[in-house]
Amino acid sequence: MAATRLKEAFLHLSQHSVDSVQNGMAFTNWDEYMHVDRPIESKLMEKMDEIDKAGGGIVLLIGSAGDGKSHLISRIKQMSDWGDSSFYNDATASSSPKKTAIDTLKVALVDFKDANLYNTNKKLVLAINLGKLNALIDDKEFRSDYHEIVNSTLPIFDDDDTTPPINTERVKVIMFTDEQIFEFFADSSSDIPVDSIFLSKIMEKVVAKTDDNPFYAAYATDITNGASPKDPIILNYELLCIPEVRNTIVHTIIEAIVRYKLIITPREFLDFLYSIIVYPHYDEYIDGHKEKKEFFEALLPSLLYCGGENMIQRAICKLDPLKQSSTEHDKQLSVLFTSYSIPSSYFTEQQASALPVDLLKRTNEFYANNGRDIERTTKFVFRLKHLLSYHTESEVYKSYLVLLKGVFNKDVHKMQEIYNVVSKAIPRHYGSFYEKGNMVPLNIQGGRYRLFGSLQLKPEPVKSYHSESYKNEFLLRFDMEWKFPDESVRLRMDYQLYSYLNELNRGKLALSYENEKDLTFSRFVRRLVEKCNCEQEITVVRSDTGILELSESSFGNIQLQ
Repeated sequence: MAATRLKEAFLHLSQHSVDSVQNGMAFTNWDEYMHVDRPIESKLMEKMDEIDKAGGGIVLLIGSAGDGKSHLISRIKQMSDWGDSSFYNDATASSSPKKTAIDTLKVALVDFKDANLYNTNKKLVLAINLGKLNALIDDKEFRSDYHEIVNSTLPIFDDDDTTPPINTERVKVIMFTDEQIFEFFADSSSDIPVDSIFLSKIMEKVVAKTDDNPFYAAYATDITNGASPKDPIILNYELLCIPEVRNTIVHTIIEAIVRYKLIITPREFLDFLYSIIVYPHYDEYIDGHKEKKEFFEALLPSLLYCGGENMIQRAICKLDPLKQSSTEHDKQLSVLFTSYSIPSSYFTEQQASALPVDLLKRTNEFYANNGRDIERTTKFVFRLKHLLSYHTESEVYKSYLVLLKGVFNKDVHKMQEIYNVVSKAIPRHYGSFYEKGNMVPLNIQGGRYRLFGSLQLKPEPVKSYHSESYKNEFLLRFDMEWKFPDESVRLRMDYQLYSYLNELNRGKLALSYENEKDLTFSRFVRRLVEKCNCEQEITVVRSDTGILELSESSFGNIQLQ
C-alpha cells in the first residue's frame, strides 16, 4: 500500500498547492501549525505601536515575491486590534480593467497624501514588492502628492544598500530584504559560524512527534494502514527525522547561498521539502513496481544532490559530494565498490542506529545482487554518509566565512590579510607572477614582456554591515578602499571575487577571456592604472633578463635601465 496520507500532507508544501500562496486574509489551521516566529514580526508590531501613538499613519512592509509578507499579515491580523481595512496586501492588483495597479494604489493611499497625512486618523500596513514600490515612486503624480512616503523610501534604491530608509512620525518602513534567511554568529569560535534558526524550526515542525503535527499524523496513519516500510516517502520522512540530516540540509543550503548567490524564500523552501520527500515519479514507481530500478533514485540523498524539480535542489546539485574529488573520497568509493554489503565500519554506531532498519536491510540486498547494482548502491551509500555528517569540501568557503567573521569583528589582522590577497592578485589578473608591492599591471602584456606602473597603495579600513542586535541582518560582502590624493578607489569583495583571487594566487593561469570574466576586478585594476604615473616611469619585466625601468629623464629623453 502506498503512503497516500503522507504524500497528501507534503503536497500542502508544494508550489502547486493552493496553500503555497496566501492572500493575507485568513490564517488557517495549517498556517497556524507551520508558523515560525521571525524577528520581523516584532519589528512590524513595534512600528504599528508607533503609528498608534502618532494617531495615524502608514507602515510600508517591503519585500519580494514569496518572502512571507502575506503570511505575516495574516498572523498580525490575529494579534492586532487594527481592522481588516488597515491591511493592504496585494499591491499588484487593479480594481478595474481601466486602472493600473499604480492607479489603484493611489486611491488606496489617498489618506496618506502630504495634504492629509498629519490630519488623518487612518492606519495602514501596505505590503509591497520592491519592484512595484519603485514603479510607484517613479510615478510623477505620486511623487508630487506623496513627498513624505517617497523621501522615506528613496534611500532603499541608493547604490549603497546599507543606507536605511527614513522613518518619520507617520511613515514607517520595514524591509524584508534586510533579513537573511540564516544567522551569522560573529562571536562564534567555529570555522563555519552560520546556522538558520528559521529553516531548522520549519523542519522541526514537520518531524515533531506530536498529535497536532499533520505530517506525523499522516505518517502514523499510513504505517497503521499497512504502507510498506520500504516506501520511499516513508523512508524519506524517517531520514528527515534524523537531526544530523536536517543539520546537513540547513548548512548545505547556506553554503549554496554564499557560493552561488542562491536566493530563497520561505515559499521556495517549503516546495524544496516537498521535492526531497516525494519522488517526482512516485505514482509510476508504486503502480509500475519500479523499486528494483529506481529505489535509490527515489530516496532523500539522491533527491537532495541530484534533483532538479526545485531551484534549491539545482543549486545543491553543485555540492554533490560525488562531484568533489579528493583522496579520501576515492578511498571511500573504492571500499564501497568492492564490498558485498555496507562495510561494518563505514557508519558510526550512532549513525547506523539512527538509520531506518529497512533502509539498511534493502541496501544490503542490493549489495548481494551479484554486483549488478554496485554503482548505484555505492553512490547512494556514499551520499548517505555525507548526509549524516555535514562538512564542506571547499577550503575557500571556510576561509571566506572566517574572513567575514574577522571583518565583522573589526579584526585588523583579517583586514590586512584580505588587502594582501588583493595586492598579490593584481599583477596575476593579467597573467604575470611578478611579485612586488605597489605595482599595477598595464593591459599591454606580451609573451616575453610584462609592463607595470608604480603606484603607492594606501588601504583604508574595510566597511561592512553586520547588526549586533539581529544575527540575521548582515551583508555577505564588504567594501575595500584605497586612498589617493584626488579620490579613493573602491572594490566590493564577495565570495565569488574572493574565490577568483584565491585561484589566481594559487597559480591558476589567468587566460585572456577570463580578464573580463570578473568585470568588477577588471574595472578596479583599470582604475588603478589611471592613477599610475605611466608617463614618467614604466617597469618592464622580461622573461630572460629580469627587470628594466623605462623612464623619462629630466631633459625629456627616454631611458631604459
